[in-house]
Formats: sequence, C-alpha cells, structure tokens
Amino acid sequence: MAVITISRQFGAGAWTLGERLSKRLGYRYVHSDMIKEVAAKVDVSSDQVRVLEERGPSNLLKFLDKFVAASYVERIISDKYRFVDEKTYVNVVRSIIQELYKQGNVVIIGRGSQYVLKDFADTWHLLLVGDLQYRIRSVMDKFKLNEHEVEKAIKRRDQIRARFLRFFSDNESHDDPLLYDLVLNMRNISMEKAEDLVIDLVSKQQP
Repeated sequence: MAVITISRQFGAGAWTLGERLSKRLGYRYVHSDMIKEVAAKVDVSSDQVRVLEERGPSNLLKFLDKFVAASYVERIISDKYRFVDEKTYVNVVRSIIQELYKQGNVVIIGRGSQYVLKDFADTWHLLLVGDLQYRIRSVMDKFKLNEHEVEKAIKRRDQIRARFLRFFSDNESHDDPLLYDLVLNMRNISMEKAEDLVIDLVSKQQP
C-alpha cells in the first residue's frame, strides 16, 4: 500500500512519469485536470478556481470528485468552505492528501504532497528536475509552441509552484534533495530509465 509523490520543475516530465508508474504498478493516478468537477463540488465557478490556481494553493481540489468518496467530500466541504479562500483550500488539500494516503496505492503529482506526507510510512517522494534549456525543448516538442512562449511559461509556472509551496513550508528551496527519496535529472536519463529506477525502489520495499 505505497504512495508515490512526484514534485517537479515544470517541463521535467512528471505527468508522463506519473502516468507510466500508475499503469505499471496498478496505482491510482492523481493529477490536476478536473477544474469543472471541483468547481461544481465546492459550489464556485470554474473561473474562480482558475484564478486561485494562478495564485497557487487551490490545485488539489481538482481531484476531490474523482478520487475521494462523496461522503468524505461532504464531510469536509461544509457551507463555510463555499467561497474562494486560499488558506481554506490549503487545509482541504491537506485533508484530501491524507485521505488518499489512507487509501494507498496512489501516485500524486505535486500539490505539496511531499510536505503533507513527510515522514509518513510507505511513501516515496520523488523530484524531477532539468535545466532550463532541456525543459524548454521538452515543452516545445509536446505543445508545438515557440521558444519565447515556452521559456516565459516555464518561468511563470516555476514562480506559481514556489508560491504555492510556501503555504506548506518555509524552506528556501523546495528542490532541496534532502526532502526527497529520489531526485531524477531528466536531462541525463530517459523516461524509461526513470520509470525503472522508481519501480525498483518501490518494489524492493514491498513486503
């Protein structure tokens, strides 16, 4: 019943690795593509969720509907939560991550999960990094955008990530390798090799 968290620099390939790991291990895959579902669940507009997403600490609410039982959602989302408030969202995020931990066998992408589940048993915290030029090329290849647009987007997303994570920790660097069990420099290894390394790490610790 392991849990894998993946923190990343934008463009380092975390979504791809997370999806591959979840398929190979048979784990649930929790990422951030459910704005409409979350907005409906907490009774706010999709635009409100997007605004908070740009500020930082609201992303994890996107997987309320799909990955957590309705009864649990109803218990933690009472009327007092039905407004767009960052600190309230962060408290809900913590609750959701901890509930997912109890369920086990899940890959969680970002959302401060490396802090929320710090020192929890049977968790593996990964960090994916890459230098700026590698990440620019990766995003350009995937989304067919020009270099200037991609560089601007990467720097902006890195700023949003740092701002979001300040709600969970006062660490000066959220990429401190001591926070993680495994740091993968994706410029130097293939996605296949990264997948194998993580599988090997997790499998050797399974009972």
